[in-house]
Amino acid sequence: MGLKGDQMKQKVLVKGPVLTQSGYGEQARFALRALRSKESELDIYIIPTAWGQTGWISVANEERTWIDQCIAKTHLHMQQGGTFDISLQVTIPNEWETIAPVNIGYTAGIETTKVSPLWLQKANIMNKIIVVSSHSKEVFEKTIYQGNHPESGAPVILKCEAPIEVVNYPVRRAPKKNVKLNLDYDFNFLAISQWGPRKNFDNLINWFIEENFDQEVGLVLKTSIKGNSRIDRHYTEQKLEQIVKSHGDIKCKVYLLHGDLTESEMTGLYSHSKIKALISTTHGEGYGLPLFEAAYNGLPVIAPGWSGQRDFLYVPDNRSPTGKLKPLFATVEYDLQNVQSEAVWDGVIQADSQWAFPKESSFKKRLREVRTNYSRFKKSATKLKKYLTSEFTEEKMYSQFSSIVSPGIESREDISSLKSEILKIKNPSQRSAALGEQIRTLSSQAEKLELLKDSFKGETCYVLSCGPTITDHNTKKIKELLSNNVVIAVKQAFDLFAEHVDFHTYNCANFKHYDYSSRHPISIESSTSPRPLGNCDIKFFIRERDFNKSVAVTSDFSKWTYENSALLRPYGPGIMYESVFYLAQHLGVSEIITIGWDNSLIKGGAAKQHFYDKVDAPYNKEDFIHQNEVAQNPNAVATLDHEATITTNAISAWNDWLQLNNITLKIISDINPAPNAIQREKI
Repeated sequence: MGLKGDQMKQKVLVKGPVLTQSGYGEQARFALRALRSKESELDIYIIPTAWGQTGWISVANEERTWIDQCIAKTHLHMQQGGTFDISLQVTIPNEWETIAPVNIGYTAGIETTKVSPLWLQKANIMNKIIVVSSHSKEVFEKTIYQGNHPESGAPVILKCEAPIEVVNYPVRRAPKKNVKLNLDYDFNFLAISQWGPRKNFDNLINWFIEENFDQEVGLVLKTSIKGNSRIDRHYTEQKLEQIVKSHGDIKCKVYLLHGDLTESEMTGLYSHSKIKALISTTHGEGYGLPLFEAAYNGLPVIAPGWSGQRDFLYVPDNRSPTGKLKPLFATVEYDLQNVQSEAVWDGVIQADSQWAFPKESSFKKRLREVRTNYSRFKKSATKLKKYLTSEFTEEKMYSQFSSIVSPGIESREDISSLKSEILKIKNPSQRSAALGEQIRTLSSQAEKLELLKDSFKGETCYVLSCGPTITDHNTKKIKELLSNNVVIAVKQAFDLFAEHVDFHTYNCANFKHYDYSSRHPISIESSTSPRPLGNCDIKFFIRERDFNKSVAVTSDFSKWTYENSALLRPYGPGIMYESVFYLAQHLGVSEIITIGWDNSLIKGGAAKQHFYDKVDAPYNKEDFIHQNEVAQNPNAVATLDHEATITTNAISAWNDWLQLNNITLKIISDINPAPNAIQREKI
């Protein structure tokens, strides 16, 4: 049944600086807009908070009226003892708390290479975390602290245990309103931010003046020190005047633009005929909203290629077979160094964390290049604008965000109806193709998994693995077996039988970029890599790489079904245990037959035994591997024997679990050390 009536809606409390003129304020309003786009399914409540000394918005419009109404509704609801189903807390993690049965932290401000221990502790009380950039996600997931328990002395590891999702900001269109600047020259650079150590404004101004000392070029600074007051303007003017005077008699011009501007005025600023490029010497950005706004308005950008802005200043390179990204901005070289002492903030910015220090020579070179060869950079900026306005739409980002907050937002009736039509397709290959087409239209992983649930109920599933025996059989006979059955290929086994594969599973070990041009299976990635390795349909994150906590050791198989863990995968070890068995169980198959699942090692080798490792094979190993995470990791190589023992010992337990789920496991392999109780098949 679909949701009907206010009493059936999920009550979502948004707590954050929704009315402030700050980056977090805009972040909070984005969250509100995303949730409001699903207001027919959500009952939205708001607790407004302050953000530092930034001012509050004063504009009177429909959105502000709606926010005020939600705030008043929240006060009444709480006075009457009302509760909430979900809390969304938009702030730095220091402030996160348990408010509702489901608590989601939404933060942006990770500009360094490390988060504080307090942030990790707070993260681990949340059910989910949403961040605005891949950089933020990566830093959260890679920060680990080791210590000892204060009482027992036992070793303790502190790391983020909550699942993390990335949702970028959308392109927002506002009508242009002209801003009077009274600029002396036709060519002017623009810089936007609050003055402070992170933004590196002093260097930006000094380097600009030194490079353009005797040039007819200007720099417009939209900045303040703390806020929009007259006192702040006075101090900002004094600070700027001191820097400019220190350079003596200069020809270039530096202008101060102080005070808040509306969205329309900001659009007018970015599109001003005499503003030619946005420049930044930032040490780090959680996202870099002014950089983003300038980019989608078609303004060339000069900035370091590090931190949050990487998500939108780089675009996929269609000419690259490896899926590399290319910059469509003027990149400033940088070094990673420890943050300045004045930037250290207890519980927020760690003294031993690092951020980017732009190189003076590189920044000045980019200023010079953009000025002397402006048409080239304007052309790149136009391409970037086209990409962002196409890929970073409000509809896409709102849908992505709301689906993370409440995966059940989308109508289950729609999914059920869609699935019933697809299940009418008898041929498994045609059915998987139809499922794949629909999955690529869905934004919510929960929806994708719901569509796949029991979609091949009672059928036989062949699993093609990468062991050496997969190439020992007659290829024609294997293809005959695969016809009219469900086929899951593990990693490079896809290349051997691509035309028959329905589902393709891979992880970051022994990885290659796969060609889906002739046959596009449903691709499933399970990886420790924060960014997708390829254009996968479903992405799972593997958070734990400890053998002792692997599913093969713990045997807590039911905990990790796709229904119980829709975003995470356990550490197998190995893709069979991380994903394949769970996928087959989710599809509802009654029989799994593996080909090439050998689970053995090459004696003296530096990797698991795979078909492409065979001596005198009629192909090049390099055709099947673009990166080998195992072979490149000495620690991983050293534990291969241990891994093989763990995985072998777990086969019997896995077989028992599969049988409990009404699935028969059969193995086609002469070297798999599985117990004799598991049936062997021949080709």
